Amino acid sequence: MPHHPLRFLKHAAIGAAAGTGAVGGVGLLAFVQARLAGIGGAASYPVHWLDGDVGPAHPSAHRVVWLGDSLAAGLGAIAPDVTLPRLVASHSDRRTRLHVFATPGANSNDVVDVQLPALLQLRHGLGQIGQHIDAVGVTVGANDIAAFTSRRRFRRNIATIAAAADAPLIVVSIPGLADAIRLPHPLRALASVRGRWLDRVLQQAARRSDRIHYANVWQRPPWIERRHRAHFLSGDRYHPSGAGYAVWADRVAHAFEVALRPAASA
Repeated sequence: MPHHPLRFLKHAAIGAAAGTGAVGGVGLLAFVQARLAGIGGAASYPVHWLDGDVGPAHPSAHRVVWLGDSLAAGLGAIAPDVTLPRLVASHSDRRTRLHVFATPGANSNDVVDVQLPALLQLRHGLGQIGQHIDAVGVTVGANDIAAFTSRRRFRRNIATIAAAADAPLIVVSIPGLADAIRLPHPLRALASVRGRWLDRVLQQAARRSDRIHYANVWQRPPWIERRHRAHFLSGDRYHPSGAGYAVWADRVAHAFEVALRPAASA
């Protein structure tokens, strides 16, 4: 019985994605890159200024730095207070002092080359006044799919980020691109498979170090039915909306709570 053309293309794309050296995978991923490049960039949404204090007054505040891509930068949210860093901070019963270095479109190479120097500069400055960074959050990997970053390079970049953090690191999983309505099939399936393949690096890093904490946001909560997923996406049908970030924040905040827990009770 002959294969349905679309189904055959879908399986061929998935097979190509499994091997980073496959010529077919290169061509398809280049197409994904071209499609992703025009989705929901800074021209589509304002880039919010997220730095500052969040939460109730407290004698001592947690100082948290966010690195990564558009997800930590809050693209898709209509206001700063419904972005992921601020929603996560609002879950804490202590004040959080935020520093957000994440930029839309950044992949793991950009985090290492551009954002880590900013993190190190901040740490040096804080050290001069007797202060420190309590935790670092990072959203990275979604743009590595389009950039065709090898898993070996991605693993090396995550190790570099963890070493430079010099504090508990909360890695947010690569989102479930199967729900990214903007991506057509079979590219959505290809991007989803590549995303899960890279996301294993984040899971493995968390299993190997008690200073790395993994927050799973790729799996849609069971109470959000497939037909309602569009309600949790922004107008570009790719980035989360404020409601989508709020769903993520519940899980990410738990990872921060564990990471910031005093060593004696951790």
